Amino acid sequence: MLDVTPGFISQVKKAYETAGTAGLTLKYQGTQPYLAEDERQAVISWLKAQQEWSIERLHDYLATTYGVIFQSRQSYYQLLAEAEITYKQAQRSNPKGDPERVAAKKKRSSTN
Repeated sequence: MLDVTPGFISQVKKAYETAGTAGLTLKYQGTQPYLAEDERQAVISWLKAQQEWSIERLHDYLATTYGVIFQSRQSYYQLLAEAEITYKQAQRSNPKGDPERVAAKKKRSSTN
C-alpha cells in the first residue's frame, strides 16, 4: 500500500525505537548556495547599476569576480528577477525618447 521495501520499514522502526519521534525527522539539510548572502546582494547592486543586461554578461561577471558558474540558466534568471530585471529586457530606457538612437536603429534595420 505504501510502496516501500521491507528494509525501509525496518530502518524506520529501528530509528523510532532508538530516538523516538525525533529519529523520524529528515536529516537532509540541503546544499550550500554558491553565493553568500552578502555576495548575492553585491551582484544585485551591480546589476541595478548596469545600463544593459545579458545572461552572458552576468555569467562573465560572476565567473571573474566570484569564481561561480551556474549549471542552469535558471539561476541567472533568478538573480535578474531579484534585481527586478526581466531577462528579456534589453534596454533600460525607451529608445523612442532619444531621436539619435531611433535614427540609428532605423538605419540598422533598413540595412538588414
